[in-house]
Parts: sequence; C-alpha cells; structure tokens
Amino acid sequence: MTLKDRIAKETVQQPCAYIVMVNTMTAEDQKVLAEAWDKGISQRIILRSLRAEGYKTSNEAIMAHRSGACRCAK
Repeated sequence: MTLKDRIAKETVQQPCAYIVMVNTMTAEDQKVLAEAWDKGISQRIILRSLRAEGYKTSNEAIMAHRSGACRCAK
C-alpha cells in the first residue's frame, strides 16, 4: 500500500465510538437511550446504565458526540 492509499483510507469518515456503540444496540435499547437523553437524564446515569448492560463506551466518547466534537461532526 502506498502512502497516498494509506492517507486516503485514514481520511474516510468513520462513525465515532458513540455511534459505533449505538449501532450495536437493539432498536428497543436505541429508543430507550434516545428517550433518556430527551428527558434530560444525566450523562453519568446513562453511562453507568450502558456499562451495566454490557455496552462499552466512555464519558469522553459520549461528551464528544453530544457536543459535536467527534468524527461525526466533521
């Protein structure tokens, strides 16, 4: 692979870690998560709940996505 190919491959927009995690969820869990955000439930509670259910995510990944500072926003 050439340098040009590697750079091109790296610059293809990939979803952020939060969206990757959301895409692994069932439709029902996605709905529950969206409703929790809409209700203003704290990020800390949502993060703990996600982890308790086996979803791998971090406070930083959630904050970046929710603030528009992740790969999705670029």
